[in-house]
Amino acid sequence: MNKTRLSLYILLALTTGLLLCAVLRQPGDDKRKVTLELMMSGLKNMHYSPLNVDDSLSERVYKMFLKRSDSKNFFTKEDMAKISQYEYKVGDQITAGTFEFYDLVNSTFNKRIAEDSEYTKEVLSKPFDFTKDENIELDPGKQDYAKDMDALRDRWRRDLKYQVMVRLSETMLEQEKRQEKKDTTLKKVKTFEEMEKDARDKTLKANRNSFTTFAKQTDETRLSNFFECIANAFDPHTDFFAPEERKNFDIGISGQLEGIGAQLQDKSGNITIDRVIPGSPAWKSGEIKDGDVIVKVAQDTGEAVDIQGMLLEKAIQLIRGKKGTVVRLSIRKPDGSVKQVVLIRDVIHLEEKYAHDAVIDEDGKKMGYIRLPEFYTDFDRTGSRTCAADVKQLLQELNAEHVQGIIMDLRDNGGGSLPDVVKMVGLFVAAGPMVQVRGRDQHPQLMSDFDTSVVYRGPLIVLVNGASASASEIFAAAIQDYRRGIIMGSQTYGKGTVQQVFNLDDYVNSQYKDLTPLGSVKITTSKFYRISGGTTQRDGVTPDIPVPDPYQYVYEKEKDEDYPINSDRINKAPYNTWNNPPDIQKLQQDFEQRTENDSVFQLMREEAVQFKKQRDNTLVSLNLDEYRKQQKELTDKDKKYDAINKPIPGAVVYAPDGKTLAPKYNEGKSNTPAMVAGNNTIGIYPIGQEAQQMKADTNEVSIENARLRLLTKDVGFFQALQVINEMR
Repeated sequence: MNKTRLSLYILLALTTGLLLCAVLRQPGDDKRKVTLELMMSGLKNMHYSPLNVDDSLSERVYKMFLKRSDSKNFFTKEDMAKISQYEYKVGDQITAGTFEFYDLVNSTFNKRIAEDSEYTKEVLSKPFDFTKDENIELDPGKQDYAKDMDALRDRWRRDLKYQVMVRLSETMLEQEKRQEKKDTTLKKVKTFEEMEKDARDKTLKANRNSFTTFAKQTDETRLSNFFECIANAFDPHTDFFAPEERKNFDIGISGQLEGIGAQLQDKSGNITIDRVIPGSPAWKSGEIKDGDVIVKVAQDTGEAVDIQGMLLEKAIQLIRGKKGTVVRLSIRKPDGSVKQVVLIRDVIHLEEKYAHDAVIDEDGKKMGYIRLPEFYTDFDRTGSRTCAADVKQLLQELNAEHVQGIIMDLRDNGGGSLPDVVKMVGLFVAAGPMVQVRGRDQHPQLMSDFDTSVVYRGPLIVLVNGASASASEIFAAAIQDYRRGIIMGSQTYGKGTVQQVFNLDDYVNSQYKDLTPLGSVKITTSKFYRISGGTTQRDGVTPDIPVPDPYQYVYEKEKDEDYPINSDRINKAPYNTWNNPPDIQKLQQDFEQRTENDSVFQLMREEAVQFKKQRDNTLVSLNLDEYRKQQKELTDKDKKYDAINKPIPGAVVYAPDGKTLAPKYNEGKSNTPAMVAGNNTIGIYPIGQEAQQMKADTNEVSIENARLRLLTKDVGFFQALQVINEMR
């Protein structure tokens, strides 16, 4: 879960006077000291579960900062003998507003970067011996600190050899494929020696870029990482934003930018997809998933730039661009394979995060489908759309189509507005409590919907996955507790907290105005509970009917984060379950019998295990032949999983009239086994306002057809259709 993901928001009154205490300026006060004091004052006064500034906090900050500084690849045991004296003194320094620990780590890191830069030139000036049997451990968490500088240099050498080997292997494979195809554009067949030297040259260039980036990195950026560790010591969603980071945060929430529509995170030098924005070019491609790593970026037909080790902000600049321009990405998947993805940049409209609906017509039997990417609302009260009002309208449209069941798709929905969750659950159940909220040192309070009307009363399925978080979990939990519908998918993320973002400049004493901008702090202020008394915090929501997900074992969830807030229970709220609940046990049994031997489901289960196996296998051979053999085995294994992403037999996308095939979205036949969809023809088409927009806007036609086309390849969606048919 990243900084730009919408969390769960409620309006909290009368907090600004409590947040930050006035700090009188003292001689020698600098920007970083003032920022630290203001941030700590806010954390002390506003955090849901504030920590004492003691040895425990010291240890947390100490470990996180060293881990995020990639210390095991740059520090020796001799270095750590000096640094470790501060493990339980960081708290004292935070109280005093001093930075001895930060300064020592920073200066040691700078020294090592300079040494590594020179050593890299030396090592890459000569060919590597790839016949030697040696390995490299890619997970720093599985390594100890190097004994001395000789051992550290050997670690650097292995890392450089690995980088060269990967590039060399890719070049060799590409040339071999072109030779097999008798590609006439291949003017010259390179020798092994030439390809090896090219790989070393590219590795040197990439590392020079990385070292240059480190040299250009400002102290404000590095200090922001330290402040972030202090905030994260309270919980994973309490955070610090430097001024530029706050801008990116705001862009991420608004979606108003030109690019590919993927939120990125730097994980140990890897530019990692943290979240794919629904409706964006990256999302529409179906090729980019959370956790993927971008290794190269090319502008249209230009030369690809290796972004491994590049500063995140610089990598983002390369990936973003004007609407209509082409960007080519080299994507490394969790299993280690590399895929080329070509995207056309676009404006990431707010429209793309709004709710959309469609009708699924299976030989005359109609079902409704609603996709909700986020729980958006009119936070600024400017008359903007809200998700609760939009979903109500979509339900009315689907009722007019006389659908016999509705699938609410909350997969990859990271959350949003709490009041809208409450209203939205109320569209499916009568008035009653929807969620319980408890602030710091407060008794739980019920948040209820008082509208006794129910907009939709028919069969309901809610689809979730490991990226369904916060407000999505509250919706799914309420539907489950009321026994109003069936939850299908994989275990959700497990986030049951709410945050508020405060601009420190708004609370600084006037005598410090010359030091602004200082940044912002995001603070966890409340916790949420199910009406049954449980919590989504860490636990998430367990589906009534689990559906295989290739990424189910590699989702990074709340419980995997550093120092998440604990899970607990409170008393059950008074509520009555739905008067006509689905027979969950029978539906579960029927689903298991139907899918037990399903070939596609079996492939999805196997791919999930394969992804996890490859993620956990971090010891890699530096013998080129052995490495290439392993890569070929991975590629061969991946081929059999292609069937998962092929269109379901009989599934087609119709134009808004529900009769005419949508052009360009139904070509080709599928070899996917027909066990999931059966032999019926299944038509998917837009209705209502969406259909009207498509008639008026050709761009909307392309966007909507691409969105619906993804459903024709969605095995989980088609299984939901099977289940909802059995619920009627």
